[in-house]
Amino acid sequence: MVSESFTPSPSEIGAARHFALAAAEHLGCCPADLGLVVSELATNACVHARSPFTVTVERHDAGLFVEVADDDPAPVAVRPLTRGPSGRGMHIVAAVAKDWGMSPGEAGKSVWAVLDCS
Repeated sequence: MVSESFTPSPSEIGAARHFALAAAEHLGCCPADLGLVVSELATNACVHARSPFTVTVERHDAGLFVEVADDDPAPVAVRPLTRGPSGRGMHIVAAVAKDWGMSPGEAGKSVWAVLDCS
């Protein structure tokens, strides 16, 4: 398991993506959609939670587990798809991940996804 924390800044989204890709490569499992998933989850932490966030990458038997934890206890909203550019992030994550979900934390929540290693 490898983790790194980031500040709630749009410039940190790319840094979070690069961290996750490097961690996954080190773990020997770098799914094609990992960068997309981390970008969407980190964007949600910056835009909606507006809090520092931590990205964790871990290899499991089921695949690659990636988690973004923030300090906002409000659940992730999966809104109906609209024609606008906003609100598609969790639909994208759901479409490319084997599984995904949200877990409450002590001071916030974590949103996670499992991606196939093959």
